[in-house]
Amino acid sequence: MTDLTAQLAGLEARHGHPMILYAVDIADETVRVVYECLRAAGRTARLGLVLSTTGGEITTARRLALLLREFTEELVVFVPYRARSAGTLVCLSADSLVLGPMAELSPIDANMASTAPPADGPTTVSAEEVRLFRTMAEEWFGVTGEEDRIQVLALVAQRMFPTSLSSLFRYDRLARSVAHELLAYQLPDAGGDERDLIVNRLVEGSFSHEATIFRHEAAALGLKVRLADETEESLLWELAETCRHELQSWRGEGVTGLIAGPGFHARRVRTWVDDPAGPQLRTTWEM
Repeated sequence: MTDLTAQLAGLEARHGHPMILYAVDIADETVRVVYECLRAAGRTARLGLVLSTTGGEITTARRLALLLREFTEELVVFVPYRARSAGTLVCLSADSLVLGPMAELSPIDANMASTAPPADGPTTVSAEEVRLFRTMAEEWFGVTGEEDRIQVLALVAQRMFPTSLSSLFRYDRLARSVAHELLAYQLPDAGGDERDLIVNRLVEGSFSHEATIFRHEAAALGLKVRLADETEESLLWELAETCRHELQSWRGEGVTGLIAGPGFHARRVRTWVDDPAGPQLRTTWEM
């Protein structure tokens, strides 16, 4: 972690405030680790978060964002590479975003694990894909009559248990609600309609959950984006590459995530342990 610590210190020296590195998926057990990291750094008027994640849980993203806001009056999120899905939700809570040329945000449409999916069905279901099924039926196959629409709904219900559909509907509303709440930190003077427009574009404005929102597109959405200058770009990319190399070199030890800050560093380690019911995967954080 020596190189990571030195590179974080370099970013801190340039910006004059503490920097936290978060390089792991957004899961419940990470919040406690971030809390320990923030306690080590102390409360500060301005805080930087270098965020690298492919996403995770919506409610945990909200918890993480609100925890960060507890420790600072102004939060700046730096994205050297990927802050996708739930990571994009965390970005909405920042007063400003500093994005490098390789930075990627993504849509925030809700995805939910399938409940007892059929053998040929997906393990996760996207709220947007279900919502657009009717549109597809109308545009591709001319399904416009009321009776035909009922048959389309019946077809969807055959593949998904009705309560799973309602759960997905609620999950979609949750994603929109959290995005609207967090966006108020970034755009405090914007009206509710303006924030709703941005949220709707983040949820519905792409053709796939896997789509990429590049930095100029993020700015065009109305987010407070600042392009990283040449020095920042170099520092952020060096940190991202060091983080990637560290995780690759520790892969044999089961290290799958890193969180670091002033006087603090932690690694997430996943190991298989024996259990009477069979081998179990255990996740621990080494601090």
